Amino acid sequence: MPALWDKLLHFAVGMAIGMAFWWVLERNHRSAAAAINPICFLVMVIWGASGLFFFRKLGVPLLGGTFFYMAFPDWDIPLYNATGLRFLIHRSWLFHSVLIPMGLLGGWLWFAPQFTLAWQKTAVNLLRDGAMGLSVGVSAHLIWDALLSSTRRGFYIHGFSGAASYGWLLLNLVVGLGVPLVVASSLGQLGRLQDD
Repeated sequence: MPALWDKLLHFAVGMAIGMAFWWVLERNHRSAAAAINPICFLVMVIWGASGLFFFRKLGVPLLGGTFFYMAFPDWDIPLYNATGLRFLIHRSWLFHSVLIPMGLLGGWLWFAPQFTLAWQKTAVNLLRDGAMGLSVGVSAHLIWDALLSSTRRGFYIHGFSGAASYGWLLLNLVVGLGVPLVVASSLGQLGRLQDD
């Protein structure tokens, strides 16, 4: 499959999953959806699902670089090429997972109570919104990889058996979509408490 077509399909799946996630927020947690920066969320969904590949086609120098061009789960490719670390071979457990977005959400939980100035709260909320978007985008990327791979040789995570790879996929989809919904739900509850 040509690289551009693959990126466009990852993009389409990412947009579909991102819109479904946002629809659930709007329907069930409207105050949470109002608290989340939709632009930050959307950019990170796209980056996680397909990469910001269109900036290279538009000739935007900074955003056309390798790390913006590639989907976040594919960062293991240039990192492996640069370092030769075996755990970074493509489809590594680290990048084909939501471990890094969950680490960013953990950073938000750590820093949020410590920051009191308005600009600090804005920055930490952007971290939260970006981590949620990245988690949803990586989940979309994993869904498409699994669907595409199932038509070829099967989905796998480097170093895992076939069954363990599908277990890893399922675990990461549940966490990658569930945790952002729980975070959003808590934001919605906080919004309702502040309104009372």
